[in-house]
Amino acid sequence: MKALRKKTQVLACLAAVGMLSLAGCSNPEEALSDGSDAASQERPTAEFNQEAADLLPSGVKEKGTLEVATTMGMAPLGYPDEKTGDVVGLNTDIMEELGEVLGLKVTMKAASMDQIIPGIQAGRYDATAANMAITDDRIKVLDFVQYYFADSSLALPKGNPENISADSMCGKAVGLEVGSFQQTEVMPGKSKECKKAGNEPIDVQGYPDQQKALSALDSGRVDTVAGDTPILLYAANLNDKIEVGDALTDGSILGIGVEKKSPLTKALAAAMNDLIETGVYEKTMEMYGIEDLAIDHAEIKK
Repeated sequence: MKALRKKTQVLACLAAVGMLSLAGCSNPEEALSDGSDAASQERPTAEFNQEAADLLPSGVKEKGTLEVATTMGMAPLGYPDEKTGDVVGLNTDIMEELGEVLGLKVTMKAASMDQIIPGIQAGRYDATAANMAITDDRIKVLDFVQYYFADSSLALPKGNPENISADSMCGKAVGLEVGSFQQTEVMPGKSKECKKAGNEPIDVQGYPDQQKALSALDSGRVDTVAGDTPILLYAANLNDKIEVGDALTDGSILGIGVEKKSPLTKALAAAMNDLIETGVYEKTMEMYGIEDLAIDHAEIKK
């Protein structure tokens, strides 16, 4: 697998897609909502694949559309278009390309991370592309199609004045996205280690999205932010007041989630592998400067 964790390479690539006029801006939330040069590029177009389309469930075929939940404040993966307010970014591009392969119109719907799984279970969404780590708890309620590699890291004030590391967060205020992998999996374990060692637990501060958590870091309301490395690297490129510190996880391949046992899973997997084989996927990853996070085959996890 070519998805390797190469922070320095990814940071250099993200610098290329970051808007030069935003370098050093003091408000990461405001800056990141403006997107990047990638938003002005024309994404690759995928070709219809009849074999993949034949795998679609009849209900989706008849409807002709795919309702996809995604998180908004996660540039360059998902963020609002400054003119229309629509969700744009890597997740939107990948899902629209999957729609082209399957002959479907894709509608992206913004939702907070903690609303997505209940929304799929209630039938409000057909799928989600929201940078979801495939965890044991999530795989109990959703099936997943892999689509790219990522890990978690810390964002810190420039120079890391409090010397915060992955092993020294006890008593610190850590900002993160509500419902995220960092909140549900990473921080509980870290905080438990603090208590076991007789130290203060981690003061977890939840925000609707990772950009708002980064804004809290920028204004000094939290000591650090635990988030997805691509998002933190992108933010650090735009804001010279923050930097990316220690990794919190080894990383994993993230998944497009669908309802448990849905036949839609096989159709999306076939379409995803079509994008990989035809080169559309890699061109899209390159457009966002994150080709080092690309995968060479999309497996189903259920």
